[in-house]
Parts: sequence; structure tokens; C-alpha cells
Amino acid sequence: METINLSKNQEKAIQRSAETLLSGGIVIFPTDTVYGIGALPTFPSAIKQIFKLKNRPTSMPLPLLLSEAKQISSVSSYRSQTMDQLTEMFWPGPLTLIVPDVMPAISKSLNGQETIAVRCPNHDFVRELVTRTGPVATTSANLHGQPTALTLAEIVKSFEAVELGIDDGECDHGTASTILDLAKPYPEILRKGPISAIQISQILEKQNSG
Repeated sequence: METINLSKNQEKAIQRSAETLLSGGIVIFPTDTVYGIGALPTFPSAIKQIFKLKNRPTSMPLPLLLSEAKQISSVSSYRSQTMDQLTEMFWPGPLTLIVPDVMPAISKSLNGQETIAVRCPNHDFVRELVTRTGPVATTSANLHGQPTALTLAEIVKSFEAVELGIDDGECDHGTASTILDLAKPYPEILRKGPISAIQISQILEKQNSG
């Protein structure tokens, strides 16, 4: 695995990561929560390889990282006031939203799923990378069912076959993002994380009272 130190070579890290993804490769990189392993959804073979490397069940689709809230329109036609308020309050940050109405091209490349998980991370490197490449299908860079890794050094042994790794020391949160399902009749938290149920409820209550 080629590794690049982000703090010493930021532009090189972004450029090499973009080149690798745009050529159908896989990259391991830091986010604001944990290290992720990602590929572009337009390369199904790379997506399949991520599932294989992680021993991740194919019934668990990969979320997409976005550079900004506006980029949701490139992967889903879903719109709601709830979504707008949540993204305005918590993006960029550790909140993943599951939305319906996935664009056909994205759905086809991600096993025909009808919903998709999206997040805009609070990490300058990732947002700049995604600005250059488009949405990146990403999951935590650990074997399925194992603890998440906080440093690239912890990851390399399990993912030596990956072409490129970006080293940024220890990730800020060390906890995977909160997942909120907006595709259900009422928003439901599917995974607890840095954004608490109380914080989310305050936004939902404001909308309902308005």
C-alpha cells in the first residue's frame, strides 16, 4: 500500500486519492469520525472488492460521502424540510441520513437499493476530494464486526491489498456517525453516535411546532 502523510503533503494526498478513485481504485482515508475505505459507485468492481476485503454482507449497502448538502440531488430526488433543517444544523458533521428516491444510475451501481445513506463529513480533505471526484461510497476501514480503527497503522495489516492510504494521525471522534432514517414515516435513529437523540429531537420538535 502506498501511504501519504496528509499534514506534510495535502495537495499530493488529494491529487493521488482523486486519481486512484477516478481510475477505479480503492483508497483508505481519514474522516471526522473514523478511517474510511472508499471507491466511486460508478466502478461496481471496486465496490465489490470493498465488501470482500471487509467481509461485509452485501445486504449492507455502502453510504456515500458528499462534499455539501446540495450534492444530495446528484444521488436522490428526495426533498423535505426535515432533511434541510438537519443538514443545515449538523452538516458538515457526524450525521448520516438515509433517504429514499435514489437516482436509477446510483441504485444500479449499488445493488439496486431503494434508499441510500449520505453524509457530509467535517473534514477538509474529504470534502475537497469529493468535490473533485463526486460522491464516494465509503465504509469504516475495519473488518466487519471488528472495532473501528483510529489510525492508519492499525488498518494496514488487514488491508494491504488496497492501493493507497492517507495518514492523518488519529481521527477526531473515534466513533462512527449517528445514522438517522428519513425514509420511514417518522425519522428513526438506527445507530447512536456523536449526534445525540436529544439534539435530533430538538430539530424535529421545532419543525412540528412550526
